[in-house]
Amino acid sequence: MGVISAFLPGFHRQGLGKKPLASQAKVLKQIRAVDAVCLAHLELLLGSFLPTWLLKFRPSKGKCSRRRSFTPVLTFWAFLAQIIDVGSSCRSAVSKVQALCVSKKLLPPSSSTAAYCRARARLGARLLIRILRHTAEVVQRAAGQFDSSAGRLLVIDGTSFTMPDSILNQEQYSYPPGQKEGCGFPVMDALGLFDLRTGACLRLIKSNQPRHDSALAWKMLGFLRKGDVLVADRAFCSYAFIAELQRKGVAVVMRLHQRRKAGADMTKGKPLGPGDRLHLWSKPKQRPKGVHPFRFAAVEETLQVRVVEHSVAMRGHRPEPMWFATTLLDPAQHTAAAIAELYLRRWDVELFFDDIKTSQGMDTLRCESPHMIARELLMHMIVYNLVRLLMFQADGQRPARQAGRLSFKGTLDRLNQWHCALWGCQSQHLAKQQRVHLIDSIAEDVVPDRPGRREPRVVKRRPRSYKLMTKPRNVLRTQPEPPKRSKYRAA
Repeated sequence: MGVISAFLPGFHRQGLGKKPLASQAKVLKQIRAVDAVCLAHLELLLGSFLPTWLLKFRPSKGKCSRRRSFTPVLTFWAFLAQIIDVGSSCRSAVSKVQALCVSKKLLPPSSSTAAYCRARARLGARLLIRILRHTAEVVQRAAGQFDSSAGRLLVIDGTSFTMPDSILNQEQYSYPPGQKEGCGFPVMDALGLFDLRTGACLRLIKSNQPRHDSALAWKMLGFLRKGDVLVADRAFCSYAFIAELQRKGVAVVMRLHQRRKAGADMTKGKPLGPGDRLHLWSKPKQRPKGVHPFRFAAVEETLQVRVVEHSVAMRGHRPEPMWFATTLLDPAQHTAAAIAELYLRRWDVELFFDDIKTSQGMDTLRCESPHMIARELLMHMIVYNLVRLLMFQADGQRPARQAGRLSFKGTLDRLNQWHCALWGCQSQHLAKQQRVHLIDSIAEDVVPDRPGRREPRVVKRRPRSYKLMTKPRNVLRTQPEPPKRSKYRAA
């Protein structure tokens, strides 16, 4: 016999439909539906390379845990959309979540940003690091370089970012030298490792205190592998660093350090050709700063380095001689002109950082605590690799001679406009068609080839002529304002 209803004793439960869901079950059903929509959108953007562990990711459970509307998956999706839309606020991210829920006929969350901000703070840094590494592997695997035995062509360089002048940021990050306390912004020094062929960011190391790029470079040794070729500027051209890279099987192409007399070096050593010499460097007696004593003691006593001289011609300037140091010692396999051409490609890393800091608006970070600064930094690099992945997929549709000339800013703008149209599609088949149109649109935005282009660093429209801050703002508020001068003189 069926269960008898307590409200109508003469009727059975089977005739009254399903049992009403509890409030907790309704919330859980809503959360699962929103997560499914967000995961479907992420899978559409990343293609078939979405990590399987993200599909199975669940928040931690415990005595103090509870069901939250902003799950890690939804928070990651909203954070991603906020970074793609350059300069958008947390309120804009919550509005995107509301629009997503309404389009999928789901219950939208509250308009308050408090829940979203707390969810961003709970987002695990390890989760974001794993996603960043996965996106870097996706780009390299798509280019056929991840499992390649030929080795990768890498470039390394340093940069810096500013952040809000909050009390928490001041405690962990320092001001630039000579900056008065309370009148500037804390600065973060960082060192980036990029794939020179695809432009993907493989690693980014940050420092809380001002440190030279060559000191941070030692932390990158664990990310390099045998067969790689590392291109760097003269700041990294030290005996200990090159010897350690050679021990790991990593070849280097660097500009000769300014302390070495290039003219004298070209009169010594074994000649390999015009402007090409093979030198035997000796280990310095003094240990460089930032190198551990045990690591410096394990460095070889001698090092074979090839020094190449090449004249670089620029429009409007006389040919300028440049000297390069490399551990690619075979002149038949790597000519002097090829070494010089390889180093000149190092300038691409400046364009990579320009895409990150200017196009993505990462020059000034916006979070007011070091805890959130680290997550904002990781999300920016994830978005950067995602844009590079779309550019590489679109680049495959162009002729081989025109490859590698797509616009990063144009791809980011298209991604910002099209990703809303992707999750607004009524079916998965229609969404895939929209993604094909997105890739075709990216392939049409080609940056013209402009060799020898020179733009002076001047602006035509001047900013407002406010005075520079020389005292903290709370002190300036207590001081009376100076009298304003009248525009009209007395007759």
